[in-house]
Amino acid sequence: MALLIAAIGFAGVTIGVASLVLVVSFMNGAEARLAGQIASADGHIFVSGSRLGIKHPAQLERALAKIDGVEAATASLNGVGLIGVNGRVFSANLQGFTPSSMAKSPIFRGKAAMLIGTAPDRPGTLALGSDLATRLGVVVGEHAAISTIRNDNGEIGLVNYDFIVSSIVRTDDLSFDGQRAIMPVDDLRRILNSATSATKVSVRLKKPAEQNAVLGHIRHQLAAGYTFATWQSMNTALFSALAQEKLAMTVIISMVTLIALSNILSSMVMLVRYKSREIAILRTMGMSKKSVIKVFVGVGAIIGLAGEVAGLGVGLGLKAAKDPIAQAVRTQLSHPPMELDVLLSLPLAITGTEIAWIVALVSGGVFLSTLYPAIRASAIDPATVLRYT
Repeated sequence: MALLIAAIGFAGVTIGVASLVLVVSFMNGAEARLAGQIASADGHIFVSGSRLGIKHPAQLERALAKIDGVEAATASLNGVGLIGVNGRVFSANLQGFTPSSMAKSPIFRGKAAMLIGTAPDRPGTLALGSDLATRLGVVVGEHAAISTIRNDNGEIGLVNYDFIVSSIVRTDDLSFDGQRAIMPVDDLRRILNSATSATKVSVRLKKPAEQNAVLGHIRHQLAAGYTFATWQSMNTALFSALAQEKLAMTVIISMVTLIALSNILSSMVMLVRYKSREIAILRTMGMSKKSVIKVFVGVGAIIGLAGEVAGLGVGLGLKAAKDPIAQAVRTQLSHPPMELDVLLSLPLAITGTEIAWIVALVSGGVFLSTLYPAIRASAIDPATVLRYT
């Protein structure tokens, strides 16, 4: 009976802790994947000039590239226009690069996107986001028109420019794939009638986790007149929703773990009732109430902490086995369903701080779940129990 009670409590805690480890790992992986997709398209930190743009973009690029933690700095000219193909017209975010900046961009180096075609480094060429190209019904080598509204000396008119689609880019970032059109900066200056060649410098970091420290160095080194943004601040609503989902899932699984701990509580209460005669005999032999409490707290702690260690082992083991399992599934299924493919490609990550938090939560719950049965056991009256049992 005692072994069955211990086994039930042990299994409940093991399952609860393993589930908590996996949920936190999956949510961290989802956030990391999303961050990688968003940041890979443009960068981690964005330095913008005034309304008139950045006066010396090449000089600013070099200054930013020298800051510790910065992998690359890329200047770009940005605007908005209409893009049309055979009567289909959509709004697009226009972005212009110099040939040297385009050569440094991870988008066209095959590191941050899937690229079909060649970079638009020649005049009259254009790169489109994959979703935008699909909605336009255009492929590499076809023509597309960029339209903007111009105000020349009080005369407002619609001006069209013809481009050849040299490449289609897919980054899995909806805002990029659905609205981005990239071209040589001189072409975009002509379209926007702009005197400047850059309005923003995108900064890529070697270690995104050091973002706040690098941003502090950038603010310190640059003079006034610049504004700063990060990939997180530009996607606040998205990351806020993801943080809320992570919190909700963690709370739910934590409640499941606490339910497992309640199994220890109920099991220990049953054990007190089942062993009341033995406890009474030990009390008559001189065992103190304090010693009874220590025994029951120790038994409950052994069950709970053993389940906690086993749960951590199972959870971390499944996390480590995720990639081999995913590889095995892919070898069996050449084209897995989209939902399964997302799950297989999702990275799993958990920090030491989060593991410590799980350990502290479960350890505290184990202690509290054993306290009441231990106090109840110590309160047994030996004379009453031995008289009626």
